[in-house]
Amino acid sequence: MRLAMPIAGITTQGLVAIALLVAALWACILTENSITRSARLTEARSLHELKLLRRATRKVNTPAPVGATARLRS
Repeated sequence: MRLAMPIAGITTQGLVAIALLVAALWACILTENSITRSARLTEARSLHELKLLRRATRKVNTPAPVGATARLRS
């Protein structure tokens, strides 16, 4: 009994090329995930820092000293 002939055969060189390309694809996917995670953490830290800066530089309305207004007018 003879086995049917394959329509297209994949050579060893072809299999190695496929394996390398799949490995490169996975490396790209994992790198992208790492960069995205890092960017999200940086964004969260930056937004938190902005909130802290806004609180620290908030001006409080206080009445000016009585003598200061007279000096400003002259």
